[in-house]
Amino acid sequence: MGNKVYKIGFISLLVLNILLTLVIWRGPKPPFQGGGDADFKNRISEDLGLSEEQEEKYFASAMVHQQEMSALQQNHRKLVKEYFDFLKLSDVDEKEKKEKLEAIAKTESRKAEITFKHFEELKAICNEGQQEAFENIVKNLQQVLVRGGGNNPPPARDK
Repeated sequence: MGNKVYKIGFISLLVLNILLTLVIWRGPKPPFQGGGDADFKNRISEDLGLSEEQEEKYFASAMVHQQEMSALQQNHRKLVKEYFDFLKLSDVDEKEKKEKLEAIAKTESRKAEITFKHFEELKAICNEGQQEAFENIVKNLQQVLVRGGGNNPPPARDK
């Protein structure tokens, strides 16, 4: 009986080690040049049929966009934390609370502006033949932005 337990344990550990090795080996993809979602950037580049020169300009713009968005996202998280820290206080200054909420709204507005500018730059490097494909990219972009880029939790289910 004892020998059988050791065999089962050994096989279980062997299977777990193989699975762990596969998970580590296949792990997350390294970040794309300039950060951001490499698949999304590459898909846009392919869908538009960008030349190497256009792609270089687009990826440079995407890198700047990603850096600006990252800084804004950090600031947004800080502002939201500070806003909800008001719940810990027994006496809340309504003026401060309102200012914090306005700062959060301003950050969200700035994110939209930066993203719009980034895609204006992409549109500017597209030739006439790529404009139709660009319109499809905008439709897809709108869907991603409305969903929140997949960062939002799924909607609550109705019971």
